[in-house]
Amino acid sequence: MRLTEIAAERIVKVTLGLFIILLLLAASTASGQQKTITGVIRNAEDNAPVAQATVTVKGTRTVAVSDDKGIFTINALPNQTLVVTAVGYQAMEKPVGQQTSISFSLASSTAQMENVVVTALGIRREEKALGYSTTTVKGEQLTEAVSGNWTDALSGKVAGLNLVRSNSGPTGSNKIILRGENNLTGDNEALIVVDGVVINQGSGRRTANRDETAYGTGSDNMPADYGSGLNDINPEDIESVTVLKGPGASALYGQRGANGAIIITTKSGNSKRKGWGVTLNSNASMEKVNRWPDLQYEYGQGVDGAQYYSLGAGPDGSSTSATSSAYGPRFNGQMFYQYDPVTGTRGTERSLWQPYKNQTREYFNTGQTVTNSVSLDGGTDKTTARFSITDVRNKWILPNTGYNRNTIALSVNSKINDKLQISSKVNYTNKRSDNLPGAGYGNQSIMYWYIFWQPNADLNWLKRYWVPGQEGRKIFYPFSTFPENPYAVANEFINRSNRHGITGNVQATYNFTNDLNLLVRTSLDMGYEQRAQERPFDAGSKMQQGSFRTQNIFSQEISSDFLLRYGKKISTDFDFSVSAGGSTLHNNYNRDEVRADSLYNPGVYTMAN
Repeated sequence: MRLTEIAAERIVKVTLGLFIILLLLAASTASGQQKTITGVIRNAEDNAPVAQATVTVKGTRTVAVSDDKGIFTINALPNQTLVVTAVGYQAMEKPVGQQTSISFSLASSTAQMENVVVTALGIRREEKALGYSTTTVKGEQLTEAVSGNWTDALSGKVAGLNLVRSNSGPTGSNKIILRGENNLTGDNEALIVVDGVVINQGSGRRTANRDETAYGTGSDNMPADYGSGLNDINPEDIESVTVLKGPGASALYGQRGANGAIIITTKSGNSKRKGWGVTLNSNASMEKVNRWPDLQYEYGQGVDGAQYYSLGAGPDGSSTSATSSAYGPRFNGQMFYQYDPVTGTRGTERSLWQPYKNQTREYFNTGQTVTNSVSLDGGTDKTTARFSITDVRNKWILPNTGYNRNTIALSVNSKINDKLQISSKVNYTNKRSDNLPGAGYGNQSIMYWYIFWQPNADLNWLKRYWVPGQEGRKIFYPFSTFPENPYAVANEFINRSNRHGITGNVQATYNFTNDLNLLVRTSLDMGYEQRAQERPFDAGSKMQQGSFRTQNIFSQEISSDFLLRYGKKISTDFDFSVSAGGSTLHNNYNRDEVRADSLYNPGVYTMAN
């Protein structure tokens, strides 16, 4: 009986062991049986198919690529995992299990899009696929510290970029030079392109006269820096700035791109937003002189260490010779017959020979810029849009100078169907100023006065800038005829400007297949500017009767281009693409000027005068 129980127990154990072995064999057979899996890959935002996505069996070299409809087919074991990757999307994994059909919904990836740059003609390419150097600066980096000129924010962020500042006013032009001076003509600025529109940077936009310079005294030239196309761009609307360095990077722009290109992409509607959203932005900035010229206050006005403005060569002060030089007697507590600001002549009593240290700095103000903007953006699965309005008000560091700028921007992107997509961007800018400071080294320049102002003279003497009894006809400035009275320059030497500018484009992209597409685009850059320059009586030796000048400047550039592109993803490591296209360009520039070099009545600025 005991043997029978033992035998039965052994039979049960053997049977149980065989059963477990059979289960393991069955499981092994099931897990080792490869099967064909069919799936579809879609965009999580709009449910659109994602073509050219790479599907990989994790840990193996088995790869498949999705077609135009996002469909893929691949072989895998039930215990394996599928990994899906695509440019601009986050990677996604799913276990195979017992499924024979697997769907993927990919979310956009900002990190991966940062490796995609906008190149010439707006072509987007992966940075690693480029054969030349590029640098991309995000729009947020341009508005972190508000400046009167947003291009200042590019300084120090792009290797090889040299920002040449004019320092000639609140709208002063900045030249962008990439990788140094490369010719002797000075024509070495980078090409500026905004949303595919080449922006006019010509000198006719900047100065009152193309060939004007100001050097020395009595010049009848009246240069002023009215800014360039870069100044009209609203930094609040910039999405990114891509710097293409060298002729190879911008070869598609032809000769105009020989010095490299600055590709500016403005903001579009936010497809991720559910519905519409409103963004309000307000900021204020202050501007002060950063560094002052190092002027001496040890010696007073005069020459040869002896002569000065009211003493001349005589010790009794009978002479009233004038000079702008400051090589006169050392300040040492002397008592001289000096200038009397009340009578405008030599004083009847001696006064202390003393310097007015750094008083010229009181002429300059603290500049202020206030910016307010509102934007509306959003859309649907098929259409996105963005609309913004920006108001900028500037008071510059020089008295009676500054500008106002209003900008309106509209961007619309619509997916008509799976094949056709149409987009358009329009920017309108109105920038106006009642007065911009003069530029150059001449008697109408404030810095010219700053250098030649005497160390022993009181700035307050100049605030009453008309000679009593000769208001409007004779400007008060004692001691020297070299500089102009700075308060007269600020209030009577006027450079007005009112500019309207429109830039925009319309483009259509048609996808014949997922590999072949055609882009057609038309772009416009148009500007109209009215300028007026007023000079009073006694404005230098060549404008004793004053002057008045008006200018009307119209510029227009229309370009159209097409680009046929074929691209094929061969594998995860190899892409093939080829492009062919063409472009047309039409320029129109008109400038008329009317001037009166002598006025009949002071202070009346009309051509009839």
